[in-house]
Amino acid sequence: MSTPTEDGHVRLSSIADDILRKTLTFLTPADCTRGPAAASKAMRVVASTANRQRYVDSYVLRGDKHGVVHALATALGTRRWPTRAIRRTPHEPYGLEYAATPPARLGITIHRVGGSVHAEALRQVEPYTSYVASATVDPGVRPDRRICGGGECRLRTGSWVQYEIPFQLQLTAFRFGVSSCYAETFVDWVFEVFDGERWHVLMWSADSPWPEHEVFRLPGAADFASDRFRIRLVESSREERCMHIRGLELFGTILPPWRLD
Repeated sequence: MSTPTEDGHVRLSSIADDILRKTLTFLTPADCTRGPAAASKAMRVVASTANRQRYVDSYVLRGDKHGVVHALATALGTRRWPTRAIRRTPHEPYGLEYAATPPARLGITIHRVGGSVHAEALRQVEPYTSYVASATVDPGVRPDRRICGGGECRLRTGSWVQYEIPFQLQLTAFRFGVSSCYAETFVDWVFEVFDGERWHVLMWSADSPWPEHEVFRLPGAADFASDRFRIRLVESSREERCMHIRGLELFGTILPPWRLD
């Protein structure tokens, strides 16, 4: 539904939190009735102004397929998500794998408790660190695909994987999967959000989300925004667990001010 304003422009008030709406509000009724070519040209003229304004309003990530990580990697779907060739060690016997490149402005931190001496040496150096980062963000990594990484095996309570994003997000859902490497041991975990002073547990699970990239929806939007989110192993009857997080994604409302470039 559209309504004309005193300045002759059309305001689309029925579509909320949408960048397209922001752009269309700069078009006059005449621009929209001259045909597709004229409308397209007019949109290109006003797009730069509309794009500047979008950063001062909130933006809702709709659906459960493309979230914050995808938005950062693709500029809200306007370019392809870059990939890179990765391998666990310089002389990986299984050859190269190709996975998504983590967005430059996404911070990924992995804190590991336990693991073997060999794993400790492996996970501190390249190319392994890049290997794990790509596997963590890539939504296309299947549980049976050989991107496992021995550095995430035999971890203990207190291990965690954290995302830090360059803006505040009011979370409504998150999604991730785990590798098939002893997936049945990935139990007793929590999803936590940092409010600037302390961590809040938004979900606790005794079960593994394997074998799918499962979506976990909150009953409602979190009552505060954050830029830090993590999955952490809590006390369990299992002394050691594998923690191969795959395709961790966040959904919700991005609060202003925000930029993706």
